[in-house]
Formats: sequence, C-alpha cells, structure tokens
Amino acid sequence: MKKLLLLSMLIVLFTTSLSAQLDKNDALVLLDGKISNTDPNSIDPNKIESLTVLKDQAASDAYGRAGKNGVIIIKTKDNVKPDPSKDEISETLILVNGEEYTSGLNSIDPNKIESLTVLKDQAASDAYGRAGKNGVIIIKTKDNVKLKK
Repeated sequence: MKKLLLLSMLIVLFTTSLSAQLDKNDALVLLDGKISNTDPNSIDPNKIESLTVLKDQAASDAYGRAGKNGVIIIKTKDNVKPDPSKDEISETLILVNGEEYTSGLNSIDPNKIESLTVLKDQAASDAYGRAGKNGVIIIKTKDNVKLKK
C-alpha cells in the first residue's frame, strides 16, 4: 500500500519536471523523494543515508517513461525521520499458498498465479487480526509452486 501511495505521489511530482527530464539522456534523480537536477556526484557522501539505482526494465516499470534512462534514488541523513510506529504493522499482509510472503508483489511472476484475493477493512481485520489491519492479499499459485521469500 505504501508503495502505491508513494508511486502515486511521485507521478504527481513528475508532471512538473517530466518534459525537461525526457529531453535529456540522463538518469532520473530523486533526492529525498523529489525530482532533482542535482548531480549525484556533487552530494557529500557523508550526508547520504541510502542510495538506490534502478536501471533497464526495473526503472521503466517503477517510473514509466521518466525512468527510461535509469533512476537514482538518494535519501539524505537530514531527511531521515525516526519512525514512531516501528512496532505497528504498516504494510499489507501478503500470503502465498498460506504462508506470509515478504519479498513484495513485484517479485511474483504473474504467470505462476492461479488466483488472487484481496481482503480489506473489517474483513481483513476479522480474518487476520492486527496483521490484516492494512489489508491482506491472498495468492494461490498454480500447482502450489513454492516461491522464494
């Protein structure tokens, strides 16, 4: 759910500088969640909390046309905020063949899926308690293929 929300927010941000970015052959640079024209080499390495590079199909899948030349995602230490709800379950519960799956939906080959069920709101909480608070995605694979977690 958070990924979908983040992706939706990024799409809105992209519309403001997308046309300029598409005319370049440079990678899309996201600095603390915002499109930036900053040269990544100009950032003090000691101020970087994390750096993620997406390329090829992964970049296009995540950011569409804007990611066609790759994506560099930089999170600075100044922008890192403590998470007060660390103990709370904040992601959608994903079950594959009855087992919790933590690798994310993007890692599942759609051709291996036999059925997919989504529970949300009270139905998810009733069935899975606190773990289902943010929804549950139940996936059954063809022939119960074991997926890597």
